[in-house]
Amino acid sequence: MRARSRSFAADAAVVLLLALAGPALADPPATPQRLLLETSRTREAPPLEDALPEGHALSGKEIYERVLRNRFDAYVQTSSLVSGDRGGSEQESRLSMSWKSYRDEDDQPTRGILSKTLVKYTHPFDLRFSGYLIVSNHQRHNDQFVYLASTRRVRRVNLRGEAVFGTDFTFEDVVPREVEDSTYRRMPDAEVDGVPCFVVEVTPRAHADSDYSKFVVYVEKEHYVPLRTRYWDDRDLEVKELRAQHDSIQDFGGIFVPLHTTMRNLQLDTYTSLEVQSLEPNPKLRPTDFDLRRLESH
Repeated sequence: MRARSRSFAADAAVVLLLALAGPALADPPATPQRLLLETSRTREAPPLEDALPEGHALSGKEIYERVLRNRFDAYVQTSSLVSGDRGGSEQESRLSMSWKSYRDEDDQPTRGILSKTLVKYTHPFDLRFSGYLIVSNHQRHNDQFVYLASTRRVRRVNLRGEAVFGTDFTFEDVVPREVEDSTYRRMPDAEVDGVPCFVVEVTPRAHADSDYSKFVVYVEKEHYVPLRTRYWDDRDLEVKELRAQHDSIQDFGGIFVPLHTTMRNLQLDTYTSLEVQSLEPNPKLRPTDFDLRRLESH
């Protein structure tokens, strides 16, 4: 398998909980993993459909706002990522992730903070206990910190364009996005695997410090969940594609979550499959759960 970059800022992995769900599906046969996830169901989510004036056509921003409403206020999950190439070589990493929204009841940021993400490695052994803390700020650059167990030091870093350890995901791909980070343009509707979709072109704003010039999201119309995302770099080359596995999509009290997604690097002909192993929706996370001291804890 080709050698992948392992700079200090890439020596940890983040897992995504993106709303990459497809249409509503019948629940698949129960397995021990799914039983664990099913017992974590939470409050009923607010309806994604708002009353619209007759004849009103949703704008790109309105569609994407509904995409972002298909997520929890907070979650804790464990996941595995398996990366491979066309030669058949594979490598695996495993980690846990905690995420919490800091928006108030009026959907405004709290003290300028939109959300916080804490990631800790559990595998491979040489990265165990290493991790990241990412603070997503309102209309300014995010605060990003890395802790490497080998050095027992916390460092402030810039994760722009950094690959998640040995995978085809970057940190930008896996930390939940905020509507303020981009502008939106609705494109002609399309289908993905026979499912009717809205199509939205998303252009990141300067403060988002994105590695992409744009990405295009294909949003299933029933639950406003993306089935496909295509990414372009600053040279206007299409570089990656993200898809959800339809039969892995699960309903958590009205929030639709794919438990298996795959990112493909179109330039390098490599892929990374991500599987959610356990998920706790809307846990009572405290502010101290995102302290730098928690990042250093073993």
